[in-house]
Amino acid sequence: MPSKLLTCLTLALLVASGCVTMSRYKDLEARVAALEKDKAELQAEQQRNRERMERLHQDMQDATEALRKGGANLGADVDALKVDTARLKGAFEEVTYNLARLSEEVDRIKKALDEKLGIALVQLPKGLPEDADSLMRAGREAVAKGDTMTARGVLRKFLDTFPDDPRAGEAQFLVGEAYFKEGKYGQAIREYQRVHDKYREHPMMPKALMRIAESLIKQNDCKKAQGVLKYLMDTDRKSAGQARDMLNNLKRKCK
Repeated sequence: MPSKLLTCLTLALLVASGCVTMSRYKDLEARVAALEKDKAELQAEQQRNRERMERLHQDMQDATEALRKGGANLGADVDALKVDTARLKGAFEEVTYNLARLSEEVDRIKKALDEKLGIALVQLPKGLPEDADSLMRAGREAVAKGDTMTARGVLRKFLDTFPDDPRAGEAQFLVGEAYFKEGKYGQAIREYQRVHDKYREHPMMPKALMRIAESLIKQNDCKKAQGVLKYLMDTDRKSAGQARDMLNNLKRKCK
């Protein structure tokens, strides 16, 4: 029975990522916001230090030129400027190190949220209109260009804002494509599975199942891939021929 096959498919393909409470998500979100604030402050301090170093460098050049022209009494001023420059250089290097460390931590948390929870904390393109057509267009373009993080952020915003739009199934499929392009096949399977579960009547659903099979093959899981292809042959006649060819080819490769 199709319902039994559907249940088996869902149980076989769902990737368990652990139980994440809403409070845990809120904690992570707050942590990212705090780190982003610290990062912005360090970047501002880094810029101020850079400007001060440039001014000191110019002062040293001016003092050295004056000393060369006969102002021997400026020697002490030059020495003082050298000390200030060395001190400022040390502060600049410390800020740069802390900024790099903070950036790594922010990126690590964002990556975990994206891969484990399907939450993309990315800066959306400035001036991006928030109507359905513009979001969908931007999502498609980002996937085509390989800007996968931005693509997931834009497409998930589309899905959150316009869940009943006729293109929602395509948007969900493209989220899977963004992961597939990165070679993150486990996450891709999860997103393609959602096309099947939530948008079963959408034209992209058979292609999503085909992509699940391809992702499983990439993971060297021939048995599950064969099961998905057989299920596709039973549920979508239009895709049956392509699924059968892929299944026959897979049987020759996988023993």
